[in-house]
Amino acid sequence: MISVLQHRGLDSAGVALYRMEDLPNEEYIIKVFTQDVVGALSKVSTAIATAGGDIRSIEINTMGGFGFDRYVVRASPNNLKNIVEKVCSTEIAKVLSVGKRMEIIKNVGLTEELERSFKVSEFVGTHGIGHVRFSTESTVDLLHAHPFQSFLYPDVALVHNGQITNYWKAREKLERKGIVFGTDNDSELLVHYIVDKLKQGESLEKILNLSVRELDGPFSYIISTSNSVGMVRDKLGLRPLVVLEGDDMHAAASEENALRTIRHEGKIRNLRPGEVVCWERN
Repeated sequence: MISVLQHRGLDSAGVALYRMEDLPNEEYIIKVFTQDVVGALSKVSTAIATAGGDIRSIEINTMGGFGFDRYVVRASPNNLKNIVEKVCSTEIAKVLSVGKRMEIIKNVGLTEELERSFKVSEFVGTHGIGHVRFSTESTVDLLHAHPFQSFLYPDVALVHNGQITNYWKAREKLERKGIVFGTDNDSELLVHYIVDKLKQGESLEKILNLSVRELDGPFSYIISTSNSVGMVRDKLGLRPLVVLEGDDMHAAASEENALRTIRHEGKIRNLRPGEVVCWERN
């Protein structure tokens, strides 16, 4: 689907994929990007251990002088934020995702390069979201590529098309609560906004409806959790979002041709301006 949408953005490509089942209690998949492969494994492993994590397994993936490594770590949920901060404090590593079921795979470049490097099509799971990016305002690099995640709430990822025009006002409110931003991308604002309300016990559907009222600008976005996918179109309908709802598969995309390419029967329709859709797995 994202290959069909490649013309919408050539800067970067990425996916958030969900395994069939959770890892055992207090085990998490931590994806780490390293800029200095020599010595990176030792530095990252030491950082995880220092922060109280117990490494169960490591998969190393090296390309072009960079590392895209997968750690399975045993840790308490309350200690995950500390582990992320310790890894990032090494200054040669950044955490791409944390989850019991979710893994984020992303990089600068095209979808075919993402597939060639990471074999995305071989992943077996329940659901996922993907994105191709055309940068309009912020930097083109790995950290600004989609999907985005907040490390305060594992297994949540977000992809976004458009702009949040009251970005700074909304960001200031979140920063007053102690939320730290890693980029100046308004897509990161969206995921922090949603996670902040999830942590307060609000339902995903209610939060998405609130975002339509409280956030301004032309936007559509899709957010995924371990058991659901939600999507929003801005109240003026300025950014496209099309859904396919079939008996045994649901899908969403910026353009209908991406839905047609999966050759699955179902009703295809455009979301109405301001509409929210939430799908949950049984």
